[in-house]
Amino acid sequence: MIKKIIKCLEASSKVSDWLIEESITNTNEAFYVLEHLETTRSTNTTEYKVTIYNKFTENNHEYLGSSSFILSHKVNNKTIEKMIADAVYASSYVKNEVFEIVKGEKKRSWKEKELSEEPFSLLDKIALTFFKESNKNVKFNSLELFYETKSTHIINSQGVNLKKVLHQVMVEAIPSYNGDNLKVEVYKNYSYYDIDLLKIESDAKAAILDVTNRYFATKIPAINNVNIILKDNEVKEFMYSVIDNYSYADVYQHATDKKIGDLIQKSIHGDKLTIGLKSNSKANAFDGDGILLKPVTVIEKGVLVNHYGSNRYAYYLKMKPTGNFNMITAKTGSKSIEVLKKEPYIQIDTLSGIQIDIYSGYIGGEVRLATYFDGEKTIPVSGFSFSGDLNKCLGNLYLSKERVTFNRYEGPKYLKLTGMEIL
Repeated sequence: MIKKIIKCLEASSKVSDWLIEESITNTNEAFYVLEHLETTRSTNTTEYKVTIYNKFTENNHEYLGSSSFILSHKVNNKTIEKMIADAVYASSYVKNEVFEIVKGEKKRSWKEKELSEEPFSLLDKIALTFFKESNKNVKFNSLELFYETKSTHIINSQGVNLKKVLHQVMVEAIPSYNGDNLKVEVYKNYSYYDIDLLKIESDAKAAILDVTNRYFATKIPAINNVNIILKDNEVKEFMYSVIDNYSYADVYQHATDKKIGDLIQKSIHGDKLTIGLKSNSKANAFDGDGILLKPVTVIEKGVLVNHYGSNRYAYYLKMKPTGNFNMITAKTGSKSIEVLKKEPYIQIDTLSGIQIDIYSGYIGGEVRLATYFDGEKTIPVSGFSFSGDLNKCLGNLYLSKERVTFNRYEGPKYLKLTGMEIL
């Protein structure tokens, strides 16, 4: 099929360059209802994403337009030729500045080690790990598990020819707390790139605790100038938000005024941030453009040391492309969570999404579930928002020495923000 697509692309005089991404996905799926296996299913799909590049001139200015289409099954040459012609037409309305697509030298491939055992046996073992954490009041109404093996092969007109095979298990869980007059449930999702049953057991316990806390949660008392503790996914989102404005695209589009060497944290009284990007495995070695990925540090000890990003924007800035990564890393602090929790705090378990605005200096979020420690007792709370001054926050934050690796994040498990206001 790839040969057929290439033949049609090379026959079109209006296609300047092209890229084909072949994705072959095999999944084994298990669906549990009320902790009983309802059904299993296996799927096998193949998809071809074709991107064409069309160099054209308008009003004495040269552009490189692009457009993509997807083929999900085998088709004849005539159909492919029509889709190419439609893509060429669509690309004529995309007036990107000219850039060079990635050049390749030789064919290379990577293959991740398969997960521990036969797919359905593994899914059943993971399900039982979740279910054993259930109790009289709390059960998993729904548990859906997916063992996915994905092969990605990209080839372009400039010699790129790269292939990788990756594995992961995804879990979607809905635990519910059944009280006397009320039923409460929460939605959880997890991704596992290697199988650690102790980590999975910890996730199951946390899910049970979250839905229990949601059931008993009350309104938070009126307090100000409080310490906020983020954990796990919320720490991950914070780290992403901090570096989000420092990509090549943001620099090119003048969406950031920060330059290499600028201080991101000023008047530091807490921990200095070191945040970087990398691939989540050695086999996940290239991005969608064909850039070979190497780890990059974006912020080091509170200072911006590198921008990052795709081939296109790197070309515009005359920089070396880092590629598009799928994992964020951060260095831990020196204090344990026990030390960070000595003073009153609100530990956030679930946010609707942390909000950071670099220019207005705002940080905040809408809290779905948290626990409040007033110095003596701890109670679950929900239904409030918090906000603060980002610049003060960055200079007065503390990272736990406890480290966690999950769902494309590797770094401190907890992060403490000081001087936050409750809304």
